[in-house]
Amino acid sequence: MLTLARTAALAALVAFPRLAACGSDDATNPSPAPTASVITIAAGIGFCESLEVCEKECDGGSADRCRRLGVNYEFGHGVDVDGAHATALYEKSCTMGNGDGCLSAGRMYEFHHGVAKDDAKAITFYGKACDAGDQAGCANLAIMLEAGRGAEKDVTKAARLFTEACAHGSSLACAHAKALEAPPK
Repeated sequence: MLTLARTAALAALVAFPRLAACGSDDATNPSPAPTASVITIAAGIGFCESLEVCEKECDGGSADRCRRLGVNYEFGHGVDVDGAHATALYEKSCTMGNGDGCLSAGRMYEFHHGVAKDDAKAITFYGKACDAGDQAGCANLAIMLEAGRGAEKDVTKAARLFTEACAHGSSLACAHAKALEAPPK
């Protein structure tokens, strides 16, 4: 059974899969572990260097530019931190079919970043991310379903989502899938 703190920590790793993969044990290709700096996190998930260009492209229908612009507002890269505006941009990106935008919108609602905490909305956005093929969205959805947060508890569906995300390379999802297969103690 997952504790709330462990679930939150695992969800954070799932929400930032590119950061969880940083670092290398290969001496021929060393890569430094990420720092805790906000800029490092924002760079890891992609932000806009030119706000003006991103705003224009977002308004023109670029889902990725809307998502990246959301990163700027979430982490305060070149602008004041504005979680509500970041969430609106992530939602816009999601509406345009961007799985990362859906994942980010879900994370904002799940962890109360600039918007009211709303696990039901988080589930909705994680579901959209998963439907768009975003395995981190599938894993986050599974974590919430396993715990019964935002929807009725559904361990069977959670196990299926973890297994699917595992099959696409998520070691975190593999660990969850395996844990759900183990008989309860």
